[in-house]
Amino acid sequence: MLASGIAVGSRRNGIYGGWSRAGNTRVFVRVPAALKERSEHPDAFDGSGEGPKLDATPIVLVHGLTSSRALKPLIRALGTRRPVYAPDLPGFGMSDQPIRPLDISGLADALRRWLFDNDLAPANVVGISVGSQVAVDLAVHHPAAVDRLVLVGPTFDPKGRSMTRLALRWMRNVPRWAPRLAPTVVHDFVDAGPWRSVRALRAALGDRIERKLSRVDAPTLVVRPQRDHLVPDAWTKRVDELIPDSQLVTLSRASHSIRPRTAARLSTLLLRFLSDGDDDLEPEKERESDARKVESFSGALEPAPR
Repeated sequence: MLASGIAVGSRRNGIYGGWSRAGNTRVFVRVPAALKERSEHPDAFDGSGEGPKLDATPIVLVHGLTSSRALKPLIRALGTRRPVYAPDLPGFGMSDQPIRPLDISGLADALRRWLFDNDLAPANVVGISVGSQVAVDLAVHHPAAVDRLVLVGPTFDPKGRSMTRLALRWMRNVPRWAPRLAPTVVHDFVDAGPWRSVRALRAALGDRIERKLSRVDAPTLVVRPQRDHLVPDAWTKRVDELIPDSQLVTLSRASHSIRPRTAARLSTLLLRFLSDGDDDLEPEKERESDARKVESFSGALEPAPR
C-alpha cells in the first residue's frame, strides 16, 4: 500500500515523498498527506483485501525546470479532495539521472512509462511552465495516457526562444517571486547540476510546441496567470486557439510561480474543469479502476531517507 511504501520520516508540511519505478529508473514522487493517511485508515479496505478506493481520476502534476518541490503548495491545495501525484522527471530533483539529458520528447516518454508502470493511466495531466511542453508531447504521442489536460503558464512562445529575451522576461518576473521559493530553485539546480540545467533549458527552447497543439485530442484547460511576464497573453490565446477542444481562463493576481494563495485559487479552477470529465463516468466502474491504480502504485513506492 501507499502508506507502507513511504517512511514516516519523509513527511514534511503535509506531503509525503518516496521512490517509485519506471522500468529500471527510480522516480521520486510527492503525494499529499491526506492521500497517504487515507490509505492507512481501516475504512479504506474492503473484505476482499483490496486497496483504498479513490473517488476520482488521478491528477498528475508535471513540473517545469525545477522539480516537484516547487509544486508543494498545489499538491496540498488539491490533495484534500483528489488523488494527486507529483513525480520528479528523470534528471530533476531526487529522481535518477539518465545517462544523457532528455529532451522534451524523452521526458514525455519517461512520464508515459511511469504512468503505465504504476497503473495510473489515463490520468488528468497538469503541466506547469515547461511541464506544459512535456504534457503536450505526452498527449500527442501517447494519448492513451491522458484523460484531460491542463496547461498552466505554457512556455515558450516563438518570439521568446532566445536566451537574451528569456533573461529579460525572467527579470520582470523576479519582483513577484516568493522569497521562500529561492532555496527550492537553488536546491534543484544543485541536484541537476549546471550542465544538465543548461541542456534542459536549451531543449525546452528548441521544442516547437506550436506544431503539436492541433494534434491534442484531450479536453484541455489553458490557464494564463495574469501577472506572468514570462508567458505573453497573446501566446496563451494562440495556444487555446490551436488546441481543438480547449478553453482559456485567466488566473487573477497570479505570477509564473505558484504561491500558496495562488495554489488555492488555481486548485478551484482545476477541480471545476476536471469534475466535468468525472461526471461522465459510471461510479462503480471508476471506483474499481481507481482501486487497482492505488494498489499497484502503492506497492511500488520505496521509502525516502529521513
